[in-house]
Amino acid sequence: MTRFQIHRSVLLKSGIFICITVVFLIIVGWVVRRTLLHTLPDYDGKLSASEISAPIDIYRDEWAIPTILAANESDGAFALGYVHAQERFFQMDLMRRAAEGRLSEIFGSKVLAFDRMFLTIGIDRTAQAIWAAARPETKHILTAYAAGVNEYLHTHKNTLSIEFDVAEYQPADWQPVNSIEIIRLMAWELNIAWWEDMIFTNIANKVGREKAEKIFPFYDENGSTREIPKDIPQVNPKDLSFYKTDRDFRQFAGMSGTHIGSNNWVLSGKKTYSGKVIMANDPHLAHQAPAKWYIANIHAGNYDACGVTLPGIPCVVIGHNRNITWSLTNVMADDADFYVEKISQDKTQYMLDNEWKPLKKLVYNRKVKDSSDVKIEVFLNHRGPIISDIHPANLLYPQQKSVQTAVSMRWTGNDISDEFFGFYSINMANNWDDFRRAVSHFAVPGQNFLYGDKQGNIGYICGAKLPIRNGGNAGFALDGTTSAHDWKGYLPYDQMPTIYNPEQGYIATANNKVVKSFSTYISNLWEPSSRITRINQLIQSKEKLTVQDVKNMQMDVNSPYAYNLTQYILDAFKNVKITDAQLQEAVTVLSTWDGEFDGTSQAPAIYAMWFKYMLRNTLMDDLGKDLFNEFCFVANVPYRVMERLLKENPVDIFDNISTPQVETRNDIIRKSLSNAVSELESTMGKDLKTWQWNRLHTVTFRHTFHGTSRFIDKIVDIGPFPIGGDGTTIFNTEYPFYEYHGEMSQFITKPFDNVLGPSIRFIYDYDKPEEVSLILPTGQSGHFFSAHYSDMTKNWLYGGYCSLITNGDPEKYQKYHIKFIRR
Repeated sequence: MTRFQIHRSVLLKSGIFICITVVFLIIVGWVVRRTLLHTLPDYDGKLSASEISAPIDIYRDEWAIPTILAANESDGAFALGYVHAQERFFQMDLMRRAAEGRLSEIFGSKVLAFDRMFLTIGIDRTAQAIWAAARPETKHILTAYAAGVNEYLHTHKNTLSIEFDVAEYQPADWQPVNSIEIIRLMAWELNIAWWEDMIFTNIANKVGREKAEKIFPFYDENGSTREIPKDIPQVNPKDLSFYKTDRDFRQFAGMSGTHIGSNNWVLSGKKTYSGKVIMANDPHLAHQAPAKWYIANIHAGNYDACGVTLPGIPCVVIGHNRNITWSLTNVMADDADFYVEKISQDKTQYMLDNEWKPLKKLVYNRKVKDSSDVKIEVFLNHRGPIISDIHPANLLYPQQKSVQTAVSMRWTGNDISDEFFGFYSINMANNWDDFRRAVSHFAVPGQNFLYGDKQGNIGYICGAKLPIRNGGNAGFALDGTTSAHDWKGYLPYDQMPTIYNPEQGYIATANNKVVKSFSTYISNLWEPSSRITRINQLIQSKEKLTVQDVKNMQMDVNSPYAYNLTQYILDAFKNVKITDAQLQEAVTVLSTWDGEFDGTSQAPAIYAMWFKYMLRNTLMDDLGKDLFNEFCFVANVPYRVMERLLKENPVDIFDNISTPQVETRNDIIRKSLSNAVSELESTMGKDLKTWQWNRLHTVTFRHTFHGTSRFIDKIVDIGPFPIGGDGTTIFNTEYPFYEYHGEMSQFITKPFDNVLGPSIRFIYDYDKPEEVSLILPTGQSGHFFSAHYSDMTKNWLYGGYCSLITNGDPEKYQKYHIKFIRR
């Protein structure tokens, strides 16, 4: 055989092998894809169920948004449970597992700390107590909803979403109490008061009361709460286990953002061309895939509501019914306090008013996937759980042989209240009086409720339980050995802030103090005024507004905050000879900037990088690296503090204590811009024209399985996409100042990654009462191979909306149809 013939033979065999391999891979890919597609929900068909009283129709449009037509409320709840389970059951199951402290059963010991944390907090304990005390209406609807969820689980045991196969478990039936657990878990997600007390205590002890009063985010209209108590306890700054565990969980569960606020505004006919009410809302929550919300249109007897639902809960949270429309933003209520307790060495008693009182002990046994079962002990006093095992509680009090210190937590979320009944009653409300009664049932998470109706009325109610505190500053740890600091109840509902038909013709909220004159303490953690300032500017800039104006507002990326701070930069470089050409060009770019965070512009990138260094160069020397990082965790804190520091110009704060010279405010501003330019040069190149903001600032919607591998990420994640805005624009695109270094390292983001933003955009116009405009960041489905997993993302990015016809007419844009009959 010649050499040519040998090569030809080898090539022929190689070619055959390659062909066989390709064919094999195609077959395997086809089988895998077919298997995965088999798990997708069926939107068409005739089904039967024994738990319903009459036929049910479930229509879906091109976006897979369901319109449910049922004879009564319980059948409507059943149908909503069924479609929630079809699209989002893995999401629902993770949330109930977190609330019950059962994540380690499927994810192993790496998440055991989360189980310990939530068993200590007591979300499941509280949910069980709420269920036991619930009204008949609550039990009836939640039971019907659970039946719908379980109907899907029972008939699709072998075709549930692929996540259950990957995690290797079969989910348990849905119980009515699980819906209450998810409501309380949402309350925990929106609670940032847990962070404030102990971190501020640590900082005050490190830098002293005089400096601390200058760098804390006090709100002047809260009056005496700006004063730091003289007798705050010493706290060990190295023990931050509670915060560490909670942050790890937030990373794991896709709750990493902290601008947990929102925008909403309602315009009366005085401010609209149509003369009709327009409602707008965009709640800001951490980005995740699938989306937080699920859109639904429900017509079920006397129940008639359309808007966004939370998978796991059978009601419309933001939306409209036949007569009214409503929307929400976070009140930012300080609804948690922490107490330094003295307890006996054997953890059986605690000291209160010079008497030993018994501690309650609870024991939980938990299965852990990759290890033996674990016993978790939880201790409680009259205030709530003792959280010392997971909280920064190693207080530096002198220790006695028979006595030790601990920390307890008092949280409104551990009280009994029926938020589901509140939302159900809102869904059923016909007028302002009905709405007010409905909101009275709402305690946590505290929300600003906006209202509008078809008669043209608009209103606002603060829906929260505000603790009545007896002295002491709510922003610091309190002495638990005395009952003097215990809450004295809650502010009566009829004294809560309320607005009805204001003369200006509109009401807007953006996590600000809505009623300035309200004297009862609500919070020290209001958002910066930038978003509410811009909303007011845009509404007041026109005599009348259209729906398109409202849509444009929701996409607005102009920051009054950034514009104001930029003036300090320009002032710092006045009459200063700049020898660095790149630095001079950066100053020139900023001199013509109007605060618009256009993603394709260079000025936002320069400003954002400057702000990063301005924070570090101003505060790192006083706080140290760890406390500085903790200080930056809740993003509104550094925003508000820096604005006040630049305005008040405290010399001792701007002076770097690590250097012999005394630095001024302008010294730090100039140094920070120089640092910013240097980093932009090293990361984005020497040509300033390439420093576009959206090259630094991108958004990715991450699945729980993110970080498993790059290949998996490309399948389950949505993005990245370039984006504009920042945390101070109406289109809130928060990026963190805090640097995460926890156990969930696969979820670490790049410095300017957008981690939080509008979780839904909602607009309802009474000029077109049978139509609503809304959009999710991702899509309706939680199945990552579904066409509806990410089909809304581009519209969300660029200002598009889904137009949903809400009158229940199946001829209007209805593409799919499921028919349920009684079995």
